[in-house]
Amino acid sequence: MKTIKFLTFTGIIILSVFVISCQKKTSELPELTNGVVGSYKGTLKNGSTGSQVEATADVIKTDESIVQIHCYSSILDTTFVMEIFENGDSMMVCNIGDDFKSQYGHGRMEKHHMMGNTDWQDWSHHMDEEHDRNDEHFGGFNMKEHSFDYDFMMKDNQNEFTLMFNGKKQ
Repeated sequence: MKTIKFLTFTGIIILSVFVISCQKKTSELPELTNGVVGSYKGTLKNGSTGSQVEATADVIKTDESIVQIHCYSSILDTTFVMEIFENGDSMMVCNIGDDFKSQYGHGRMEKHHMMGNTDWQDWSHHMDEEHDRNDEHFGGFNMKEHSFDYDFMMKDNQNEFTLMFNGKKQ
C-alpha cells in the first residue's frame, strides 16, 4: 500500500513539474513583431540615378515572428511577407516559402526550430542552418533608431537597379 501511494505521489509531482516547465518555455519566447509593427515614413531612392521619392512601409503582424510589409510610393507599390530574426539591436528579415526558394535557389530546412531549441529566432543560427555562404539579404529593422530599410532589386528593359527604402517609425 505504501508503494502505491509513493508511486502515485511521485507521478503527480513529475506530471506537475512537466506541465510547469512546458508553460515556462512557451512564455520565454518573445514575440519579435512587437517592436516592428507600425508605419514607416521615408524615401525610396534609385541606386543608379540617385533620384528619390517619398515612400511608406506599413508593417503588420501575421505571426510571432512573421510580418507583412506593404511598401508604396509614386513609383512602387508592393506587399511581401518576411520572417524576423534577432541580431543585437536589429531585427533582420528573410523570405519565407516559395519566395525563399526563388531568391536563394534552395529550400529551407523544415521545422528547424522545434524540439525545445529556443535559438531559432537568432540571426546567426538562421544563417548557419538556412543559408549558403553567398546568400544575400536586403534589409531589416534598427530597433535603436526605430527605422526600417529594405533594398528592392529591380529590372527594367534589361537594366538592373536597386530601389532603397529607408524610413522612420511614426
